[in-house]
Amino acid sequence: MSMAELLDADIALLCDRLRAASAAAAYEAMEGRGHMSPALRALVADALCAGPAYTVRAPAGYGDEIVRAADEAPPGSVIVIDVGPARDACTWGGTGTAVAQRRGIAGVVSNARVRDIAEIRRVRFPVFARGTVASGWARGRRGATGVPVSVGGQIVHAGDLVCADDDGIVVIPRGEAAAFMARLEARLAFEREAARIVDGGGRYADVMAAKPA
Repeated sequence: MSMAELLDADIALLCDRLRAASAAAAYEAMEGRGHMSPALRALVADALCAGPAYTVRAPAGYGDEIVRAADEAPPGSVIVIDVGPARDACTWGGTGTAVAQRRGIAGVVSNARVRDIAEIRRVRFPVFARGTVASGWARGRRGATGVPVSVGGQIVHAGDLVCADDDGIVVIPRGEAAAFMARLEARLAFEREAARIVDGGGRYADVMAAKPA
C-alpha cells in the first residue's frame, strides 16, 4: 500500500480521530483547503459528524435519490446532497432522519433546506444545510448517487471524508487521507501542547511561539 492509499480500516480509524477532534482541526490539517461555505450551517447544535461521503445529485430537490440514500447509504457515511441552483428546495426531513439514524448513517450535508427540524433536533441527528423550509419535495425526476457533486463551493466525490460541526464543514479528498492523517495528528498534538501552556499560566504569545511553522 502506498502512502497515498489507505485501507478501509485506516479510513475508519481516521473517522474516529475526526469525531474526537473538530472541523477547525480538520481545516488546519487541510492547510486551509476544503472548507465549505459558511452559508451551510449546523442545524443541530453540538452534533459533530465525520465519515465518508455518500453523494447525491437531486436536481431541483426532487427526492427519489434522497430516499434511496436514506435506505442504502453505508453505516457511518455522511449523505451529501446537491440540488443545483434550487437552494430553497427541501432535501431532508423527519422520516429520512428516522431511517438514517436507525441505519447508523453519520449525518447529512445539503446545499438547500430541510424541514421537520424539531424532530431532527429531538433525536440529535447531525444535519448541515442552508436552513429550514415547510415545503416538501417532488418525485419522479431522477438524479444520481455516487457521482461528484458541488456543495458549499467544494467538489465532493463519493468516498471523500467529511468532518462537520458547529464551526463548519470540511472535505478531505480520499486520495489525500494518508497525508491528512499525519497532519491531523500533528495539529492535535499542538492543541494538547497549547492547553498545557495555558493551564501552566502561559500567554497567548507563548502558545503561538510553540506552533509548528
